[in-house]
Formats: sequence, structure tokens, C-alpha cells
Amino acid sequence: MRLRIAMITTVGLLVSGCATVDMTEMSQSVSARAVAPAEANVVQRSADKLYVAFQQKGFVVKASQKNEQSAASILLNGFEVHELSPLDASYADTKPYHSVVLADITYAAQHIQRTSNAAEVYFEMSDVQNSLRDELESLEMALLSSREAASEFEKVLGRDKTEIRALNTKIARLTAVTDKFGYRVRQAAAAELAARRREAS
Repeated sequence: MRLRIAMITTVGLLVSGCATVDMTEMSQSVSARAVAPAEANVVQRSADKLYVAFQQKGFVVKASQKNEQSAASILLNGFEVHELSPLDASYADTKPYHSVVLADITYAAQHIQRTSNAAEVYFEMSDVQNSLRDELESLEMALLSSREAASEFEKVLGRDKTEIRALNTKIARLTAVTDKFGYRVRQAAAAELAARRREAS
């Protein structure tokens, strides 16, 4: 009899222990999901990759460096600006070989096309009620970087080069889809403002 009671008690403890472990693991898993930040979607990832790639390649000057130079100039009220560290030389100032520029144009065009593809698909699949403000900000940065890169390429090759015209066509496509995001964001802002006015009246 005592042996039977001891066995039942042991089994009960084992079951209880297993349940405790499972619940703890479940709690930790739920907590991890709750505190995990929202991941950037495909549009933001693609646009951010474009921006970083263009900086690394030297197609665009780092925005942080421009801001530091501008802020320092304001603080000095125009004096002793010559003592500031100069901005990195632009892409065109490095005088790259034409073959290098052509390869860089192909590289840039691929990034621009991927970003446009991602944005177009995401826009068509997104709910009209969804906010696209974060995506718009990423696309605007990618578009500005693309235009700056194209300008640097033009300084080396000239505007009439076939590769430059093809690149500008891809940038025009990115501009068009960015405008769609901008229109959606403006519509949402206008609707929100109208709703607030109705509530206030």
C-alpha cells in the first residue's frame, strides 16, 4: 500500500514538473514576441539597402557628414569655415574610368529596379486603410539617392549616353510609385483631419 502511494506521488510530481516547464517556456516565448520590434517590410528593406549600397559605392555623400558641415557653418556664423574638415570627394571628382562608371550604372539600376518592383507589389496588395508613411519616407530617401547617383554618372559620361537614359527611365518608374505612396499618405491625412473637424463641430 505504501509503495503504491509513493509511486502515485512520484508520478504526480513528475507531471506537475513537466507542466511547470512547459508553461514557463510558453510564457517566455510569448514575452519575447511581445517585446520584439516590428520588422521592416520588403519596401523599407529594399529602399534601405539601396541607400546603404549607394553610400558604400560613393554614389552619394553621407547625409550625416553634410549635416555636420552645415551645422558647423551655422555655429561659426560663417567664420573659419576653411578649418572644417572637407566633405569626401564626390563620385565624379574621383574621375573613374568609363568602364567602371558603366558597371556602376548597371549596379545602381538593379537596386532601383528591385526597389520599384517591391514598392509596386506592396502598394497593390496593401489595404487602403493601412498607413504608408514609413514606406514613403524610405522610398523618398531611395529616390533622392538615385537622382544624386544619376547626376554623378552624368558628370562623367554626359546626359546623352544610352546607359544614362536607361537609368533615368528606371528612376522615373521609382518616382511614379513613390508618388502613389505619397498620394495615399496625403489622402489618409486629409481624411483624419476631416474626421477631427467633424468631432470638434
